[in-house]
Amino acid sequence: MDSDQQATLLQPSAVLHPGEVVADYLEFHGWAQRDLARRTGLTPKTISEICNGKAPVTAPTALALEKVLQRPAHFWLNLQRQFDEAEARQFNLVKSAQWSEWARKFPLKEMRKLRFLKPEQSDVDALLHFLGVSSPDSWDAVWSSSRVAYRQTRKFATSVEAISAWVRETELVSAELQTADFNDHLLRASIEELRSLTRIRANEIMEPIQKICASAGVAVVWVPELPHCAISGCARLLSDRKALIALTLRYKTDDQMWFTFFHEVGHLLLHRKTRSFVLDNAADNLSDQIVDPEMQQCESEANQFAADTLIPPAALGEFVRRNSFTNEGIHDFAEAIGVGPGIVVGRLQHERLLARHQGNALKQNLNWQLADEQPRRQ
Repeated sequence: MDSDQQATLLQPSAVLHPGEVVADYLEFHGWAQRDLARRTGLTPKTISEICNGKAPVTAPTALALEKVLQRPAHFWLNLQRQFDEAEARQFNLVKSAQWSEWARKFPLKEMRKLRFLKPEQSDVDALLHFLGVSSPDSWDAVWSSSRVAYRQTRKFATSVEAISAWVRETELVSAELQTADFNDHLLRASIEELRSLTRIRANEIMEPIQKICASAGVAVVWVPELPHCAISGCARLLSDRKALIALTLRYKTDDQMWFTFFHEVGHLLLHRKTRSFVLDNAADNLSDQIVDPEMQQCESEANQFAADTLIPPAALGEFVRRNSFTNEGIHDFAEAIGVGPGIVVGRLQHERLLARHQGNALKQNLNWQLADEQPRRQ
């Protein structure tokens, strides 16, 4: 911040302190401050401090001024309220200039492109409004208290600011979705119906997934990832009554999206009591150098849950023994177990029974509508 900007920010408020109005009344009546002190019963020191803008007009003072100066108490209190608000805003302007460096740690350009931030506000004000806090320290406290668990690695650098901004957007989007109270039994009972959706057109799955999961108390949202975020999704208990599954638009084929979705379902069913908020790193941003071994176990269990849910192990074993990995054979097997053929292709590629270029014609491409093409919430 240069000296001209600082001088502008530190200019006194244009809103008058009520003491200046009191002084005008004294001049009009030809009274000294001690005269007003005698008439109001207030001390000369109090009157002096009010007239000099060093003390506020309180409710008892306003009632005294009402009787002596013939202006209602709310007149004086409103002057004080307006002055206090102007002073607070002036203080915030100075603070905002000091917080600019903090704001620049966030991917502001991408957040504005995706309409996370209000366009008519400054970076700092828009960011604070978006995060729902009054200061950077407040956001640090909120983020620290969330007790987020994620598979950190030493190899890949991520930005806490980008991750926390993505998480905040998932909260805001999920708040717009009405859900029943969270019920893990209903969620587990819905798995087969959710699994059957792998057979429909990939670009038509959002609404039915949200509807089924909402009945079990889970809000499912899709939010584009931000730079230096490297997140595929998260599973979270927002409260005792509502859970959240959030997915990025990172993956472009149905097998990847469905595996990530059921991975998050696995976290809710298996780990919510010990890990109530789990962020999942994108698969291509992982390393064998896992910082938290306990988190690695949770991730392995969620991976197994997703894999076994999509393709039962016994059925997969029998299919592999037949070694019929033609497109026709894969299609028939997928029909037999009730999943989309792209799911089978993705699993065979993961198990290295197919090369990465084989079978991709059976996958569905996801042509997501980006957030900057959608109407933004108000």
